[in-house]
Amino acid sequence: MNFNKSKGIVSIKDLSREDILSIIKDCEKVKEEKKFFPDNKNNVGSNKKVASLFFENSTRTRVSSETAAQNLGFYINGFAGAEGTSVKKGEPLIDTVRMFEAYDYKAIIMRHELAGAARLAADHLNIPVINGGDGSSGHPTQTLLDLFTIYEEKHTLDKLKIALVGDLKYGRTVHSLIDALSLFDVEVYLISPPGLDMPQWRITDYCNMSGKKPIIASNLKEIVALVDVLYVTRIQRERFPLGIEGEAEFKKILGLFYINKDFLERYAKKDLIILHPLPRDKNNMEISIDVDNTPYAKYFIQAQNGLHLRESLLSSIIHSENLIINHNHNHNHNKRLPGSLNLPIIDGQKKGDKFLYRLDEGTLIDHIEVNLGQKLYKMLSLDKITDAEVVLCTNIRSKQYGRKDVVAIHKLILTPEQLYKIALISPKHTINIIKNQKVIKKERAILPSPLYDLLICNNPLCISRAEHKEFARSIFYIESDDPLQVRCHYCEEFFTRNEISIAF
Repeated sequence: MNFNKSKGIVSIKDLSREDILSIIKDCEKVKEEKKFFPDNKNNVGSNKKVASLFFENSTRTRVSSETAAQNLGFYINGFAGAEGTSVKKGEPLIDTVRMFEAYDYKAIIMRHELAGAARLAADHLNIPVINGGDGSSGHPTQTLLDLFTIYEEKHTLDKLKIALVGDLKYGRTVHSLIDALSLFDVEVYLISPPGLDMPQWRITDYCNMSGKKPIIASNLKEIVALVDVLYVTRIQRERFPLGIEGEAEFKKILGLFYINKDFLERYAKKDLIILHPLPRDKNNMEISIDVDNTPYAKYFIQAQNGLHLRESLLSSIIHSENLIINHNHNHNHNKRLPGSLNLPIIDGQKKGDKFLYRLDEGTLIDHIEVNLGQKLYKMLSLDKITDAEVVLCTNIRSKQYGRKDVVAIHKLILTPEQLYKIALISPKHTINIIKNQKVIKKERAILPSPLYDLLICNNPLCISRAEHKEFARSIFYIESDDPLQVRCHYCEEFFTRNEISIAF
């Protein structure tokens, strides 16, 4: 494999098409060996320990992961739920995972209810982390076993029509899966109840990566006659908001997509395969029990493949335990240093007696887009400055832009953090440094990447948000300057200039 195995498996976004195909080939070998030598023990993990830390409930992911570790000769320890652990006493995530590293565990398999939890753990550890699902962010090992199952049944991952059906808003399995499918030549169909649509930013990611648009559909009867793979997900009550509104939202969409044997025999393509990450909800079945023994049903084979996939990954990762861990796990993002674009000084005179906002000495923030001056004024905490005069002028004439806002700060030079905030708010701004009534420098601030401690993630379940008290430093990557697009290091959601929340 080409991916850095010493980092573990944190996100599908860390893997290339070649990485995924290599993982599938390795899994294929493991399954074939177990077929002919079912009792064969590959003791790559002899006398070595693996931690299984499931802060959130799980059956298949936890049991298959722990069984895989045992089959490889590892000692496995950890917990299945936070009850009975120091987490219930308020222990932060990084303290919990560091303890297992200190006890000489060679890898951590974890599940957590907050998006980006696996990334945070990986950032603080020198051992690999395998993400068993975090919040609604993603579930990379599930996606890898899903792809392996499709490959096994269809002998390819290209030229297929694949429909994702059900809870596409909160379902982490489909979030990782659509990321992975963007690397292959497939047609993706999205079918969901009202209000549970695939998040638009994930659709945008898919379009940008694949060069294709997914097909948004509503008629399941028409779709099953077209597609090769039907990937069905449970409507997950635990992903909905707590309280009366969340409960009402959940009940409103139950039972909208129900698949039984009669439906499939009437409408489905003959070689259709049905996948489901499981569990099914016995109170609100998405797939009827009578489908289980039909040729369409591949979800139990899919679950069984979870063991083979996790054996393959653990075996591969443990051989890389002596590699040096690079804490920049999100290695696909380009780093860049802060800087500025030097601008020509056309009118060097900024003498104070000409206009209200003119300066004899200080900083003039010019060409702020109209109506953004007040926001910038507050964002820079200029209202709290007591030792310098600050003048805000709004909606004044501009030869270049028609109208503009201007902020003049007498006898004060801005900090780099303040310049970054200006660049985040106003793409057309200019910074004029004035001494002795003349402009000695004119520039436009350029944002560094990553940005630290400047933005607040708008995803309420992101582990970086202060209310979760997990001490995850805010980190965002600049993916595009014009238009501005930034991506959270943890939950991987991106935000545009109009969507970002700047920390005061």
